[in-house]
Amino acid sequence: MRVKSISRSRIHFTKEHEWIDFNGTVGFVGLSAFKLLNIKNISKLTWHYNKGTIEMGSLIAKVYSEDEIISVHAPVSCKFLGVNQKLTNNLNLVIQSPQDQGWLFFITPTKLNEKECLMVPGDYYASNHLKACEQV
Repeated sequence: MRVKSISRSRIHFTKEHEWIDFNGTVGFVGLSAFKLLNIKNISKLTWHYNKGTIEMGSLIAKVYSEDEIISVHAPVSCKFLGVNQKLTNNLNLVIQSPQDQGWLFFITPTKLNEKECLMVPGDYYASNHLKACEQV
C-alpha cells in the first residue's frame, strides 16, 4: 500500500496524535502518520456524535483495525460539522494519506485560545523523536 507523506500546511497536533488543520473558521481533523504507522487495514469507523458545543478532549470517533481500536478526540472545543465523505468507500484512505486526504471530520472551533495547547509540526516530531521526512 502506498502512503502519501504530504502534510497539510496549517497542521497542529495533540499529544494524543490527533491533528487539526485550521482553514479560516473550519478545522479538518485526522490522525497522525506516527499514530497509524503499524496499522495495515481499517475495518470500521464509528462516530460518537455530540450535538451543540463539544469540549476539547471529548470522544468523537473510534477507528478499528485488526489489532487496535484508536479513539479520536476533539483537539479543541468545537461544533461538529461533518465527516469526510471520501471515507465512505475507502476507509484505508486514513492510512494511505493520513495527514492530508485521510482526514476524518471537520469542525468549527469555538475557543480561539485553545490553539495554544496544540503543537506545531517541529515540536510534535521532536516529541516523538521523528523528523518530518521520516514520519511515514
